[in-house]
Amino acid sequence: MENYSKKNIIGQIFFALSILMLVYMLINPLSHMLFNIDEYFTLTVINFPISDLLHIISGDVHPPLYYLIAKLIAKIGTNLSVLKIFSIIPYAIILLISTFKLKEDYDWFTAGLFALALAITSEFFSKYLLLRPYSWAILFVVLSFIYFKDIITKGDKKSYILFTIFSVLGAYFHYYALLTAICLYLILIFYSIQNNNVKIKDIAIMAIASIILYAPWIPSFIHFLQAIHNNFWIPFPTVDSIIQSFAYFAYSGDTLFSMITILILILIGLIYYKFGNRDEDFYVLAGIIAYVGTIILALIVSIIFKPILLARCLLPASAILWLVISIMISKIKANRMFLISTAFIVLVLISGAALMITTHTTDYQNGIAQQDVLNNITQDNNSVVIVTSPNMVMSFLEYSNYCDMYCLNQSYIYGENMARTHEIFNFKDINLEDIDDFANNNTDKNIYLISWGEPNANVTTVPVLKENNLIISKVNITNPYPDEIYGY
Repeated sequence: MENYSKKNIIGQIFFALSILMLVYMLINPLSHMLFNIDEYFTLTVINFPISDLLHIISGDVHPPLYYLIAKLIAKIGTNLSVLKIFSIIPYAIILLISTFKLKEDYDWFTAGLFALALAITSEFFSKYLLLRPYSWAILFVVLSFIYFKDIITKGDKKSYILFTIFSVLGAYFHYYALLTAICLYLILIFYSIQNNNVKIKDIAIMAIASIILYAPWIPSFIHFLQAIHNNFWIPFPTVDSIIQSFAYFAYSGDTLFSMITILILILIGLIYYKFGNRDEDFYVLAGIIAYVGTIILALIVSIIFKPILLARCLLPASAILWLVISIMISKIKANRMFLISTAFIVLVLISGAALMITTHTTDYQNGIAQQDVLNNITQDNNSVVIVTSPNMVMSFLEYSNYCDMYCLNQSYIYGENMARTHEIFNFKDINLEDIDDFANNNTDKNIYLISWGEPNANVTTVPVLKENNLIISKVNITNPYPDEIYGY
């Protein structure tokens, strides 16, 4: 009884911290409306008609559902903070799930640790604030895993239906959610072979229903596979990137830290195996297999087809693993072993919180610098922007409505005909070899180049912003450039 009370108090503290994190998430976009390069893509794409949007997204790394909903929201109201809050809603729902589902099925410790981990570890926090589909994919993968358990314990029709719906919805938000759903289906097939309470016929019906529901996007999914086969930017996996992928549920980007995190997870697993109430053995194992299986499937595709293993795409599967970790520690009966396991996981949480704060501060500072530069450009009637990298054009077309913009002359962008794009955005074409003459003939203009990596032009430039590989440079024609360089 004392141990149970201690667990619940710790869990309630975790959950209270989770609520504070949600409040901070909601305040953040309202106080500072900042965007990064990935969000520029979203802001541009939602300006296209639906038919064009679907065609463009099929050449991107994500399915369409998020962008369709974002377009609808943007059409209803022009306040971009609404779009930011739309990405935060999944975490609010996760808190409700923790309160009314996980607390009832397990206890406050499971609910609290799970909720807090999904706010401060890995890149969860930053992805809740992005105009991208990650947060919704996380939510639906979590829901599908919860009803996965109901299938193996209750076997009722409701569980089969909800698992099918949530797994398909996750796949419509993110392709890695599709990989995780495949892993869960394979585990169910194995389970049905071993246990009579889950019949292979029922799983087959679910699988067929999932394929039918996903059928409208299958042609575009094939187009996506062709796109990554022809030209894709994800590097081939290395030993370091693979190790870091297996530790991505905690995340650091450092191989040594990743190995320590993996060892902590193994240690907690061993303590659970020896001192835990193991009535959740298969469910716990299924969650671990789903996480590891998602990485292995991505690795197999990367080796035999094209590299697709990208750590940040593992967030949905990471959410499953955190639920498993929360359950394992909660089920440890020996008080001392429970406290040791909790201490180890608190160290992981503290490391995650420290990284989250550092990352968020850096992102905030970069966002301010980036916003200052773009505001200076768009508010200057004498400015000209030239996007010199083909893969950057789609991200910055939105800014063509605010300044004189030129983009590299090409026939297609993300499979979209550029002639069609000209009907929607106000920009002009320019060839890379003509930029030098253009600059020399427009010495009265403030000319800026936007590139991914160093500008591919012969003109002399001075960088005014560097954020990772995104570089905004000013063409230095005649006048000395001001001393201040934003974000550099």
